[in-house]
Amino acid sequence: MACVPGIPWAALALGVALVEFLRGGDTELAARDVRYGVLLTGGSLLAGVLMGLILAGGLVLASRVLTRPWALTLTGAVLGALVFPAEFLVVAIGTDGAVAQLGTTFLAWPFMTAVAAAHSTDIVGRTRRRTWLWASGPAPGERPSPVSGSA
Repeated sequence: MACVPGIPWAALALGVALVEFLRGGDTELAARDVRYGVLLTGGSLLAGVLMGLILAGGLVLASRVLTRPWALTLTGAVLGALVFPAEFLVVAIGTDGAVAQLGTTFLAWPFMTAVAAAHSTDIVGRTRRRTWLWASGPAPGERPSPVSGSA
């Protein structure tokens, strides 16, 4: 959720810095763009870790109380919507409040909330619809299927 809006802007800033260095332009502007790229990359990664911890921790706590998958999905959506401003803040700091970057990050907010909601039941282990999240074998608490030919 965190790196989707921030990393493209970081790549753009680092690309512009590379062009400025190669062109022999203003090195002060190039250094500023490198700083923006590093802030956006590091900040997005840090925000992603914090957002993941809050989202997963909240879902684990909620799964102790909630039994319906739709309730966990709703909880994941609410938590996703509440933690996404961390990435918005990273983009605001890393771009000095650039309107285009902030606008596209703001538009990503509902999509990232939907992603958190869609994966929330898999995160707490209630479903196995997304096989890439799971190792092969039965879910915890499931009995293995009987092998044919055994009595």
